[in-house]
Amino acid sequence: MTAILAPEQPNRTGRPSHPAVFPGRTEDPGREHAVVLMPLIEPADGPGNGEVPPELAERGLRRYTARIAAAVGAGAEAAWCEWADAPSAYIALDQQLPGHPGRDAALIWAAESGWSVAVETGCGEDLLITAELGGDVLPAPEAVATWFRAVLAGKSADTHRRPASAESTDIVHRLANWARDEPILDGRNG
Repeated sequence: MTAILAPEQPNRTGRPSHPAVFPGRTEDPGREHAVVLMPLIEPADGPGNGEVPPELAERGLRRYTARIAAAVGAGAEAAWCEWADAPSAYIALDQQLPGHPGRDAALIWAAESGWSVAVETGCGEDLLITAELGGDVLPAPEAVATWFRAVLAGKSADTHRRPASAESTDIVHRLANWARDEPILDGRNG
């Protein structure tokens, strides 16, 4: 059976809205083909029901990450982010952390846990988290910079305190707001 993907349309005929199966024609006589209805994807400029297009949230994540990088004194080339299964960001830092001489440090962000400071382990393993910023998972860039300066000075009171969790839809909407008029990481306009 060959599946043909087609956008799902509202059922205006009164017939059942299930995949249609009909006899094959020219490709292979006697073979059946199914039309598999797929959800209709709204254009990027007009989803309904308060939904945010993933492209807009991803653009917002790039711009938010760029603002954080600038606030902590890192250049845009040091910042990386992605919108995949779970949004995340990484900002390589020039500074070394107290108690970790000779190790590369980074700011990392994950949608479920917010901002953390981490050091490279040197053996190719996962990063070693040394401090976590509690509270909002999407704090203002100035708040992240203030916290980061405290971590560098060895005075962070938020070390290893988990941030308040946020609904994923809330994070998507808030990141989309960053897409409106903020600078972006890689010079692209979207």
